[in-house]
This record gives sequence, structure tokens and C-alpha cells, in this order.
Amino acid sequence: MSSEKSLAPAPMPTSAATAGERYRIAFEQAPVGVFTFDRELHLRECNDAFCEILATKRERIVGFDLHKIKDQRVVPTLVKAVAGELSTYVGDYDSTTSDAHVVVNMRCRPFIEADGTISGGLGIVEDVTERTRVEKELRDQLHLVKRQAETIRALGVPILRVWESVLCLPVIGVVDTARAAELTEALLSAIVTDKARFAVIDLTGVEIVDTSTANHLIQLASAASMLGTRTVLCGIRPTVAQIVVSLAIDLQHIKTVRTTYEALQYCIKSLASR
Repeated sequence: MSSEKSLAPAPMPTSAATAGERYRIAFEQAPVGVFTFDRELHLRECNDAFCEILATKRERIVGFDLHKIKDQRVVPTLVKAVAGELSTYVGDYDSTTSDAHVVVNMRCRPFIEADGTISGGLGIVEDVTERTRVEKELRDQLHLVKRQAETIRALGVPILRVWESVLCLPVIGVVDTARAAELTEALLSAIVTDKARFAVIDLTGVEIVDTSTANHLIQLASAASMLGTRTVLCGIRPTVAQIVVSLAIDLQHIKTVRTTYEALQYCIKSLASR
């Protein structure tokens, strides 16, 4: 919220006698808000950056009793400082002397005099409103991407409950190792949940087939059979059939039919006969 301003280079005193002046220049030109307060929490001094963050004027806040500020969320941090503790507040802040609403990162420490006594506190304030907004947008975007990815995965593995005790898994697109693992996990989970007796795996939508793909599909069917579920393969294209034959894969435990209709017909008749 603070606006940029042109900074005229200030001469930096070099002699020991001007140490106080060097401190004053550093205090005034600090790129963050700096303020000091006494033990009773009266604001003693502040720099221009502090005023810019709060969108106020120095004369309106110097001497102000910080116990009485509108936004009490920062007061415990100030109290800890005059009690001798390092303290931090990160969060929203509503200015008392303006309508400014900012997100601040405020760090306070005790102001210790040469004799070791605590005369008050020193605070450094950063306006992190924009950074917080960007971080929130990033978190929201990542959350959205995660939800979309979950939705896509769910849509990519549609387990259809086509009949009592009968599930159908339409396989579409390319089936690589990762995809096969997703299909297997989803199908086995659905079989256990539904106590399915039949699992129809429809390969009609599998376009690109090679030896690896065919092997993944057969392993998928075999995994379902190992749970005691009768696996029915349908929609096998001639190219898939040729590869299965070339791999010499045993399909005795897997029922194969041409179409989805024939697969469902087989499952329903088998259920009716039991």
C-alpha cells in the first residue's frame, strides 16, 4: 500500500561525534516502518515509511497511547517488548487514524538503555498486503489445480455399476504403466467396496496398442480375478488379440466376448443361474 517515493541521497556523517545523526538518517530512510514507544506504550517517534503504511501523518500519531488503538490485535506484541521479550505479529491491521487496512509483519524488541534498563520498545513493520494476496492466490490456484486433477482422475477411471454385483470399467486412450496402476487401484477398490462378482473390462476405446499396453490390460484383468471376481473382457480389437497371442498369455481365467452387450448378458445370465 505504501507508494514509492524518490529518495534524495543524504550525506552520511562519518565522525564519531555525529553518531546520533547517522542513527537519525538510518531511522528516517529505512525501507520499512520503524517506531519506538515508551513503557506506557506511548508512541515516541516513527519514520515516514511507518506513516505511509498506516496512511497517516506523523503529527497525528506521535504521543498516541497505543493501548487505545482501534485494532487491539497488535497490543500484546507491544506489551511483550516492554516486558523484555522479542515478539512478532503477522496479520491484518486496521489503522486508528485512517481507513487503511493492511496486512503487516511487525517485530518488536525491548529498547534497552546503556544501564540495562528497559525504557520502552522498538518496532519494525513491513506491509505484506500484496505479498499475502499473491500467496493466497497461489494457494487457491494450487488447490483448484489439485481438485481439477482429482476430478480428471475420477473421470478418467469411471467405474460403472451396471447391475447388482456387476461392475464395468471402460478403458479409453493410452494405457501406460502409471495409467494401468490407476485403473487397477480403482477397479480393485470398487470390487472390494461393492463385493462385485463380475468385472467387465471394456477395451473398445483403446486406440493405440503395443506389447506393453496389452500386457498392462491383461494384468489388470488378472488382478481382478485374484479377488474372486469373474473378469470379462470385451471390445478386444484384432491388434490386441494378435499381441496377446504373441505373448502366449493364458486367458483361461478370463472370459472374453465381442461387445459390451454380450458381456453384460453373460454376467446377468450367470447371476440368474446361481
